Amino acid sequence: MTSRATSLATAGASIAALASQPALRRFLLKWSGFNAPGGVWRILAILLALANLKNLPGVWHFRFFRAFFYHLHFQPTPIPPHALFQPVITSSRTTLLETDYNLHKSNSTYFSDMDVSRTHLFTAIIRSAILKDKKKNKSVTFGASATQGTKGRHIIALGGISCLFKKEILPYRKYEMWTRLLCWDRKWFYLVTHLVKPGVARPKSWTLQPWRKTTTADGVDAEKLKSAIFATAIAKYVIKKGRITVPPEQVLLDAEMVPVKPEGWVYDGDDNEANGGLNGSTESFVPKVVGEGEWTWDVIEKERLKGSKFAEHFAAMDGLHDVFDGGKEGVMGEYADLLF
Repeated sequence: MTSRATSLATAGASIAALASQPALRRFLLKWSGFNAPGGVWRILAILLALANLKNLPGVWHFRFFRAFFYHLHFQPTPIPPHALFQPVITSSRTTLLETDYNLHKSNSTYFSDMDVSRTHLFTAIIRSAILKDKKKNKSVTFGASATQGTKGRHIIALGGISCLFKKEILPYRKYEMWTRLLCWDRKWFYLVTHLVKPGVARPKSWTLQPWRKTTTADGVDAEKLKSAIFATAIAKYVIKKGRITVPPEQVLLDAEMVPVKPEGWVYDGDDNEANGGLNGSTESFVPKVVGEGEWTWDVIEKERLKGSKFAEHFAAMDGLHDVFDGGKEGVMGEYADLLF
């Protein structure tokens, strides 16, 4: 008998033993209202709600703010700057209400899950900037040098997302979302998320959770990792105060994730080396582990350029807004989605 079957048998025996107690049976019948009119339907409704807990009203907001406030106020380990391009892993499961007519995770539900995963990552990266300015001015004012004199409060806004689906995710199957900073430009932060089968990857270190078990193996075969991917998405974020954009580089500087750029600094790295993945192995796009003393602008720019080649194509999709012609050449028809 497998360990899983043994666990199920033990759990079943424990439940049966508890159910045999008359006092407990009376309590459960009274609490559940099983004998009351409509009691069976009430119990079924409770079970359905528990089986689809993440889809109940207000639960998405709880998941979002839990991630935000945890990294802002309760994360015990400060994030070192050289972990800027490392991923954050968020795990979840597909509920029955998230499935479509094919009985697998509906494409639209990927986006709400990735909202939570990106919140974990982005808050961890810029937490120092938020806390620093909250302490000074009781409001988020990072990037003050770029927005001085501008009215309004800071907002972090999602500007777009694109997702490529590779494999289906079946009901109640667990999956992991690996989200990391891909790159940035003068306006946007670009984040990439991979939804993958759990347990395939074997991290060599856990920067914010140093107590977790690590591996000394050389890693997992690239083909095996690729076969574990369910979907991959790219998203872009912008930080604004009023109508003024706070440059991403300024945000990272205020968050103490990048050093002050030396005066007159010019990147003198090998562009072919930084962007070689487009012409050959994708391994060159994997962020390299560096020590704190090696965290210089040459290293940072090299890593940023790796992701920029993907981000450029995503940013080019902004031109699709110009394709809308308002029916200049006619339309097929108009139909209500539900009732009206």
